[in-house]
Amino acid sequence: MININYIWDKKLALNSAYDIYNYELKNSNKKYIGWFFIAMLQFGVVGALKHNVYGFLVIATIGIVYWYGLRWTLRKYFINKTFKKSPLANKQINLIAKDDGIYLDDQLQFNYKSIKKVAILDNAIVIYHNLGTIYLPNSAFNSKKERDKFKTLVIV
Repeated sequence: MININYIWDKKLALNSAYDIYNYELKNSNKKYIGWFFIAMLQFGVVGALKHNVYGFLVIATIGIVYWYGLRWTLRKYFINKTFKKSPLANKQINLIAKDDGIYLDDQLQFNYKSIKKVAILDNAIVIYHNLGTIYLPNSAFNSKKERDKFKTLVIV
């Protein structure tokens, strides 16, 4: 039995969104679409200046400013907005990992067979299962030994 305890606060919600986004982007072909889109906008700025097409220059500039400057800022805004509405906001989460699954308040939430994928990040473990995604920060475990034992339970 492994106790997993943490407080689901705004900082953890932002960290989880950032970590999961980066993990999924790093392991996806979608990153190439983003890179292609930005490259086209950057080349478009040069072309627009060369040919005096200022309408496209404005659109390309807005796209580049969004990509490099506003993307994470807007995501943080919507994450904070969603966090405030969450019933788990600023609540203590106490999970127990047993041999047959993960429990919350002595009720089985899901068994290990329902896990689709486990991502081991530097500062967290992310579990993708049939009901959604669970982000477990390293600080939720009492020790590195318990975290390693938990990894062997969830990695099927």
